[in-house]
Amino acid sequence: MNRLALGAALASAAFTADTPAAVQARDVALSRVASQLGYAYSYLGPEDAVSLTKPGLTIVVRPGERLFDVNDRTEAMPGPAPRFYEHDLFVSAAFIARLRVLAASAAGPTPQTAVTVTQSTVVAAATYISGAIGELVVRQVPGRQEVNVSGKAPSGNLPITLTLIGTFSSQIPDTVLTRRQVFTDDDGHFRTTVSVAPGYLRGAYLTVVASSVPGVASASFRFEMKAPNGDVTVPAEQTPPSLR
Repeated sequence: MNRLALGAALASAAFTADTPAAVQARDVALSRVASQLGYAYSYLGPEDAVSLTKPGLTIVVRPGERLFDVNDRTEAMPGPAPRFYEHDLFVSAAFIARLRVLAASAAGPTPQTAVTVTQSTVVAAATYISGAIGELVVRQVPGRQEVNVSGKAPSGNLPITLTLIGTFSSQIPDTVLTRRQVFTDDDGHFRTTVSVAPGYLRGAYLTVVASSVPGVASASFRFEMKAPNGDVTVPAEQTPPSLR
């Protein structure tokens, strides 16, 4: 069993102890209210988390944790910790109120649709997409500290979250360097350029993980970080004859 499957199994076992009635009485389906508030909702396979994004705003929520990320800071969540149930996270009405405030403060227009928390709100998104991300290819861009990333998802206009993870030493845990979200075209393809900053260490392993909505399996591509112009010999870097 791979790490992602094991994480999903553990999350399911830990957070489905409540009966559906108990979940309905307390919690709200995050994917549905996220859409109503104008957030793009994506599952982050490497972190067993969910990201909510708007222009200038990225929120990361994890099952069972009351701490959540808002851009580069961490906040304590009002209400109980999120629960995993039937391919979605369920959160409290108090946390939904906080998401509404954050959405209003983000750059760009915010939808004016009011979010009414009722028992019907706990129903997950009507369309459940299944499949896997495939054809994931990552190539360093010559002369730049960037990589080109391309791949294919099972549906068009689907949000894809690209997470760049650095492996710098056998003694240092893997580090999440950056995240970026793109959307697939009508044929399900996506392509973009991602900066490797700050993972510039030559000889380190960098891994790009592409993840999407619940039900769509993630994909990953690992590569060795090399110099931007590693195949170019520059005279200025050569040892002068007098020093040989």
